[in-house]
Amino acid sequence: MEHPHPEPVEPATPTSSEPAQSAPPATSRVTPRQRLRAPIIVAGAVAAVALALLGDHLVATTIHAHAWPTWAAADARYDDASTDYAATAERSGSAVARAEYLLEMATGDLVAADDHAALAEHVERARELLADAPAPPAGIVELGAPDAPAPAWERYADLWRLVELVPSHHSAAVRFDAAAEQVAGGTKAIADASEALVSGTEERAEAALAESTLATYRARLAVEQAIDGIRHSPSMSSGDANRFTALATAVSEVRTSHAAEQEHRNAYPVRAEIEAFARSIASGLELEFAWAYEVAGRASDQWYSGTTEFKPEGVGWGLISLTESVEREWATDENAKALVVHEVGHAQVLGDDCYPIFEAAPFSSDHEMWATAWAIGMGYDLPGAGIEAYGRPSDAQIAAAAACR
Repeated sequence: MEHPHPEPVEPATPTSSEPAQSAPPATSRVTPRQRLRAPIIVAGAVAAVALALLGDHLVATTIHAHAWPTWAAADARYDDASTDYAATAERSGSAVARAEYLLEMATGDLVAADDHAALAEHVERARELLADAPAPPAGIVELGAPDAPAPAWERYADLWRLVELVPSHHSAAVRFDAAAEQVAGGTKAIADASEALVSGTEERAEAALAESTLATYRARLAVEQAIDGIRHSPSMSSGDANRFTALATAVSEVRTSHAAEQEHRNAYPVRAEIEAFARSIASGLELEFAWAYEVAGRASDQWYSGTTEFKPEGVGWGLISLTESVEREWATDENAKALVVHEVGHAQVLGDDCYPIFEAAPFSSDHEMWATAWAIGMGYDLPGAGIEAYGRPSDAQIAAAAACR
């Protein structure tokens, strides 16, 4: 049986009066897995960046922490060196000031010109060293400590700075150490030159004193005290800027005293003999003498008269005044000699061993009984020993005074 096939029918061509129909838009279905993929990619990228930044900061912080002790050591080394230099320079400045003042004071024939010139030279050298101060390290900046929070770029910036700062501080420390050593050497040179000047002056003064054996005790004591005086640190405010002048004056006076005493002995040989005798029995006490027609209201025409004054200066000394009658009758009357022994006895209370005897019983600080008893104990049991003027001491007093020799 035949089956009929329908003829294909051509679609109708739309006419202009009928509007064109647009095809519906093409669409596709999106699965849930596809919807999650994009956010994951973004989050991964962010995480990667964060991890990279975190790793970079960790690296920077770690390197910074390892480098910091090296920097801290270099910085501390420089601080120590600069502090030491500052203290050394301060001491040197003080030494220069004292030496300059010493140079102003140290004048006169007791100061050697060579010593003075040497000290002046060392002072000038010390000034030059102080003026040539070492340069500090370059590139001083503020750095962040390892325990202070900071971003990576600041850590890297610090590390870059440390590349220069560490060697710069090491070099500066070396410079400051070397400068401190030089300045200290200059200060020592000043001290040595000052000592040479002062000790040389002392030696010349002591030599003048040794040559002036006949000078009075007061004149010799003045030289000794003046020598001690120049050892004190000079200062403008102390009011003692004339120490070298005082020493020069004292030395001049001791020489004059020596010459005068020599002339006195040549002119009055008997007085010189009496004074030598008195000193020979004085147990080393310093004695000086004065001679006059009248002493203690007693004139030489009728009396032998004498007095003894105690002087506290130095180790203690006595001034014995005698009438001219003692000199006149020295060779003919033992009472004149007894009087001199009596006066020397007065001076014995200056001795450390004798004063306790004089102060205690049986004398109880009776000066005249003491001097009379001492003269009797020395073998001068005569009226001139004090017996005529003050009476005879007891046997106990004479025995006690005999212990003072």
